Amino acid sequence: MAEEEKKSMSLIRLLLFVSAIWTTGCAHQSRLHSPMQPDGWSAQPVSITCRFAPDADLDPDTKTPVGDEGYYLYILTDSAGIRDYGTPLSVAFTFKKNPGGHSWIMLESPGKRLEYGHTGNFGLKKPDYLEGVRQRFSDNHPDPFAYLWEVMDDGRLETGRPDRTPTFAWRMPITKRRYKLIHEYVLQRTYDQFDVRTNNCVDMVTDAAALAGINLVHRLRLTIPPEIKILGRRLRARTDPKYSVLEFSTPEVLQMDLRQLAQLGIGSDVTEWYQGLRQ
Repeated sequence: MAEEEKKSMSLIRLLLFVSAIWTTGCAHQSRLHSPMQPDGWSAQPVSITCRFAPDADLDPDTKTPVGDEGYYLYILTDSAGIRDYGTPLSVAFTFKKNPGGHSWIMLESPGKRLEYGHTGNFGLKKPDYLEGVRQRFSDNHPDPFAYLWEVMDDGRLETGRPDRTPTFAWRMPITKRRYKLIHEYVLQRTYDQFDVRTNNCVDMVTDAAALAGINLVHRLRLTIPPEIKILGRRLRARTDPKYSVLEFSTPEVLQMDLRQLAQLGIGSDVTEWYQGLRQ
């Protein structure tokens, strides 16, 4: 292989780490917001219009969630890497260092705890997101990043405690009625499909939270220019304008929101307690 080709392939492999966001199925906040760059790149969390549902169970004085004794919803995030969405190069480097994240829930009733999550993107039926984007770059596809719009058919329900240590664990009291709503949702939901944009681990978690009466900030919006500059070279990211905006749910945005809620007294930080359960 010519030296020029080797350099190009090295740059492509570096860029491909961007798509490793969902390699494992699905960070402390670093730069989750990046204003519009001259080349058209930007990143920003997607805001919500209302924190609580109209029928949320709130203390009339403190306006914080309340529930029945012994009933809780836990949301757990594994987002250990430092995410920097400032530029395509910073994204590539940070995801190269730590390619995956995850989020799941635990439901507690008197004397019982149940954990559930949604996993997928195992590369069983077609290439996983990382490999699919890599192949498109290698094939000189006009829209390499369009592979992140693909839907995987290898999703599954994750039951029990996953082989992960959460970087943050948040607990909120809920009523027995809402416990039943969430439990029924988890068991009736379909898990065979998994995708970056609308149906991943964080989407499952935040849908459960909505049934508990609370809306969470969890989505990130990226604008993707036609070409991305990496180490002085330009690589084609997409041609079709419909792939110019990628909006997806991500553990680091969710974790940022949960930390802020705990600081405000809405739910509580139980990370140390949960990690102690493993010992």
